[in-house]
Amino acid sequence: MQSLRLRLSEFALFGTLVLTGCATPSRPVVQNNPTEWQGRISVQVLGDSPSAMSASFLLRGNANNGALDLYSPLGITLATLQWTPQRVQLIDGGKPQYFSSLAELTEKTTGAALPIEALFAWLQGRNDTATGWQADLTASSQGSLVARRTAPLPEVTLRIKLEP
Repeated sequence: MQSLRLRLSEFALFGTLVLTGCATPSRPVVQNNPTEWQGRISVQVLGDSPSAMSASFLLRGNANNGALDLYSPLGITLATLQWTPQRVQLIDGGKPQYFSSLAELTEKTTGAALPIEALFAWLQGRNDTATGWQADLTASSQGSLVARRTAPLPEVTLRIKLEP
């Protein structure tokens, strides 16, 4: 009987450890800050070498000075993109990588050069233009936006769903 109790307590301890290990680490919570957004982002690149990426994100700042954190489904930080007028960098667990432009940085991390200036406007509900891109903001009041780049090829689709 004592052996069975010991096994049950070992099982309970194991179950607790498993549940603790599966807990999603919390990300910073953004509270009604017009210069911070969080949610899900996906970028799909069509063409000869199609690719897709999807992640949770936290975007802060503006097109001149900002940061974009990308998270796995378990809440683990995959990468942090940071930019200022003096420096554009990627931090992905190793040594920081530096880039000559924000377009080069976003292409490296998402598979496509994203129109960051227009993206900030789109997130604020303004339909700014970006060469080759068309944004659909009809669901922006529900926290969704879709933007497509048709030129230059390959075609790119950017989807964002904001968390309330």
